[in-house]
Amino acid sequence: MMKNKQNLKWYALALVVTFMTVMLIAGCGSESDSPTAGDAGEEATPDIPTIEGERYETDTVSMIIADGWDVMDISGGLQAYQGISKAVEVWVRGSGLADDAGQKSIENFASSYDGTEVEEIELFGLTFHATTYIFSGLEQTKFGAVKDGQQIEITLAGENHLDDDEIMGMFYSIILK
Repeated sequence: MMKNKQNLKWYALALVVTFMTVMLIAGCGSESDSPTAGDAGEEATPDIPTIEGERYETDTVSMIIADGWDVMDISGGLQAYQGISKAVEVWVRGSGLADDAGQKSIENFASSYDGTEVEEIELFGLTFHATTYIFSGLEQTKFGAVKDGQQIEITLAGENHLDDDEIMGMFYSIILK
């Protein structure tokens, strides 16, 4: 009987150690190893969709363009689009702008286009301001910030674009140069 109690204790101890090891391993990959915005080591962003595609470079920005999407250069950036119903546009323009110019631009845009209340969001190591609105029958979200005196704008467009894996995968792949 004594030997069975000792075996039972060792068995219980082994189960506890195994359980704690599994929990420790599972916890190691949670926040600190999660994907980051812009692939540049900034703040952690949960549930970033993985997309298949190729990285497209301009002088000001870089972004992975999902397979099946078209891309074109625009002044200061690029636009990825799929037909006329989905788009991701990012550009950097201007110089000598005040730090609050991005916020003011988005607030003016929200007012002009009946956008949602402007929200402050930390992305790519910067403070962006954002609003969601309908333009030409298409739901869109516009983000604005200022970096080194230059205006940065990112626009996501398409039905349920904030839940679209391809759009969000491209969005989080943006690297500002």
